[in-house]
Amino acid sequence: VKNYNVIIVPDLSNRIDSKIHPKPLHDTVLINSIFDSINYFLKIGNRKTNQLDQYKVDFINRSVLNSNIVDASNLKIDFEQFKNKQLNASEYKRNKLLTDVKTVKSNVSKIYQYSLNNPVGADLWNYFNATIHNSYSYIKPEYIKSQDGYDIKRETKNIVVLFTDGYIENANQANGYNLTPKQIDKIRNDYKKSQNTDLRSFISSHKEYHIKKTDESLKDLNILVVEMVDRSLNKNSVAKYHPTDFQIMRIIWELWLKESGSENVEIYQAFSNKKEMIITLEKFMSKL
Repeated sequence: VKNYNVIIVPDLSNRIDSKIHPKPLHDTVLINSIFDSINYFLKIGNRKTNQLDQYKVDFINRSVLNSNIVDASNLKIDFEQFKNKQLNASEYKRNKLLTDVKTVKSNVSKIYQYSLNNPVGADLWNYFNATIHNSYSYIKPEYIKSQDGYDIKRETKNIVVLFTDGYIENANQANGYNLTPKQIDKIRNDYKKSQNTDLRSFISSHKEYHIKKTDESLKDLNILVVEMVDRSLNKNSVAKYHPTDFQIMRIIWELWLKESGSENVEIYQAFSNKKEMIITLEKFMSKL
C-alpha cells in the first residue's frame, strides 16, 4: 500500500509575470486543479480507506513565508493526522476537505500576487541541494497484518511537482550552477558543429554542459518538472532553432536530477489545459 507526499514547488521568479513570459495557463490554475483533485488521487492504487497522503506547497525561497503574507499550515492538506482514525478521516473528506482546499487556493493566490510585486528570484540548485530536505522525511515502510493474516507493506512516496520554465540563473557564476539562454545557444552551436546526430549522447559526453549534482542525495524523491516554456519557439509555437531550447534543457535536467540520486524524473512543457496536468500527475504517481 502506497501513500503519497506531494510537494508542489513553484518557481516564483519573473517567469510568473505573463507580460514577460506568457504561457497557456497560469500556475495558479494548475496548482488549484491539483488540490481540487485530491479525492481522485486518494483512489490511486484502488485505495479506499486509511490513506495517509499529504499535499502541500513549498518554497524555493523561504522569504515568502517570512513576509507573513501566508501561514505554511494553510498551504497543506494532511491525511497523516488521521492515522489509525478511519472514521475521522471519512468525516473530514465529507465535511471539511472542500473548505480547507479553498483556504489553500486563496493563499496560493496571495503568494503569487505578493511575488509579482516583490520579485525574489529562484535558486533552484540550492533548493534541491539543501532546502527541500526540510520539506519531506523518509518514512520507514511499515508491515501490518491484514484480516486474512497476510503482511501488508505500507510505504510513503515523496513526489516533487516543480513549476519552472527550465532556465536556471544563479548568483554563483561558476560552471555547473546555471542554465541560461546564452549557455543553451552555445550547446546548440557546438552540437551543430560536431555533426553528431544524437543530442543526448553529445550532451552526456560533454561534462562542461552539465549541472553539478547535489551534495545531498535525492534518492528519496520522485521529481515531476512541469511548465517548461521554450523560448526558442515563436508566437505560433514554431521552432526558430534546432534543436530547441526544450530539447536541450530536458536532457540536462534529467542528467542533473538522476545523477543527484532521483530514480524517477519526468519533464514536460507547458500544459494547454488542466486535464493534461492531472492525467500526467496521476500516471506519474501510479507508476511508483
